[in-house]
Amino acid sequence: MAAMPYVHDPKHVPRVLGLVANATTPATVTVEHLEANGFPEPTAAQVWTFLCGLGLVQPDGRPTARWAEYRDADEPVAVLDAVIRDAYEPLLELAEGAAPSDADLEVVASSDHPDHADLVVSTFRALCARAGIDLSTPVTPVRSRRDVLRDVSELLQRSVTEFEQARQCLAHDLMRPAHVAAWNSFAALAFAHLATDDFAPLRINRRRAALPVAELVRIVHGGELVRLLIEHDLIPTDDRVVVDQLLKGRNDCAHPMAFEPDRTATAAYLSSILTVSSRLTDAAGGDAGGDAAPSTPPPPTTPR
Repeated sequence: MAAMPYVHDPKHVPRVLGLVANATTPATVTVEHLEANGFPEPTAAQVWTFLCGLGLVQPDGRPTARWAEYRDADEPVAVLDAVIRDAYEPLLELAEGAAPSDADLEVVASSDHPDHADLVVSTFRALCARAGIDLSTPVTPVRSRRDVLRDVSELLQRSVTEFEQARQCLAHDLMRPAHVAAWNSFAALAFAHLATDDFAPLRINRRRAALPVAELVRIVHGGELVRLLIEHDLIPTDDRVVVDQLLKGRNDCAHPMAFEPDRTATAAYLSSILTVSSRLTDAAGGDAGGDAAPSTPPPPTTPR
């Protein structure tokens, strides 16, 4: 794991994130680019190193896929959650047990930066505040298996209902809603298969730990869901292009823009959703949520 990044002034954290979210994305991020956006030397050089440490910029200066994910996200705090988890995993692990003091965090941070552990901690806390992560709130204990199974059952039923809605939309020439409902069907099935340890893959920080599953599902955007499915071997990496295209089709139809798919394209979209849903269930061993979870219902037939 790379050393935990930091800035010399935590007030720079919202400015840096604002630059990613709102400024024009350059082909390469350079110190000169940061200076042009209001960061003077030597702050600009420090911010460039910080962006690399967060995984937003590659060593050659090119913005990473996560830069684009944060910039385009409907829920950017969810992307920031993942950024913090990746960059500050040791500090988050310490925070899981109890509300840590600065001194506790600095002991862990000193393994990376003996002379700047306080800056790592102040940067970490500023990022957590930006992401809505409350380090003073105890993590909610894992719920009972019965509660988890109830949520899994509801997600599986939602998957079937949403796909039937997609078929009805197709039958009535409502192409855009058909795309959205079909993706929702796949997403509900995907969330059901991420139910391990009370949906632990989704509960990546304290803010999420106490949320009901319905709220978790709401705040996890499509890009994060696809990444989680790949990380947990629920879809093969080779299928990412296909699933990303399905997500793009859903987003194009959900937003107020001039995208009007025809009946043939919409039927093909629903068929593709069925294909990736079947592969997802196969990868999960046929059951969602563990050995005792209810079996995934058979998907509806391919639309004509």
